[in-house]
Amino acid sequence: MNIDGQAEFERTGNTYLRVRDCLHVMSKQPYVERYWYEQVSGKDLANSRTVFDILIEQGYLEEKEPVTVDVWNRETRSHDKVIQPSYHLTSKAYALVNASAAKPVHRATADKALAGFLERVEQAATDPMNLWVVDRVVLFGSMLDPTRERVSDVDLAVKLVRNGAVYESAGGHELAGPVLLAELRGNRHSSGYRGDIGVMKFLKNRSRVLSLAALSDDGAIAGLPPETTPHRVVYERPREK
Repeated sequence: MNIDGQAEFERTGNTYLRVRDCLHVMSKQPYVERYWYEQVSGKDLANSRTVFDILIEQGYLEEKEPVTVDVWNRETRSHDKVIQPSYHLTSKAYALVNASAAKPVHRATADKALAGFLERVEQAATDPMNLWVVDRVVLFGSMLDPTRERVSDVDLAVKLVRNGAVYESAGGHELAGPVLLAELRGNRHSSGYRGDIGVMKFLKNRSRVLSLAALSDDGAIAGLPPETTPHRVVYERPREK
């Protein structure tokens, strides 16, 4: 899916790119509620409350069960417990999360990018400094249509798993936590080990053609149900005998 990233999103004063990035942050949460949205993912948007309402009205967010939220009370300088509806992203939202604002590329360019990605998958599998390795990769999106000479990008959903003996010998959870924190800050941990963020960064290799998303344990492809999302498996990690 391609979008005009600089086009205005539903007359809210925000570009599609800014709303897409906001939804991307939201997609990492098991659910979202309005207070968290206003404090975190939507805090830099213009007319953020209006955007949230439109995301609900236009079918990007689906209301689920109510949750108890700790809301800061400026007058009492303490948290009040408030019940608010929770929301899950819909397939329409995930489609926007994974949308590309880049210009379409020739299929030959996309094929070359995919081949390079798969080579890096193999390299990552044998790198003793990776705490995580690729377990499975599926291709979805415009590249599945063989009649298209130009494609929006190379859409790949990637499932990572712990790198077995390497993970444990490196210190297990005791090291994985600090590695994750370092990578969240945009750094590599002083130990030299890569966590899941670092591995994904290595796999992407700064390519503008590759669009990497998560392949979840239940098979969801970038949050989309596999039963209704056309896809093709392009890599599976060899199973130990």
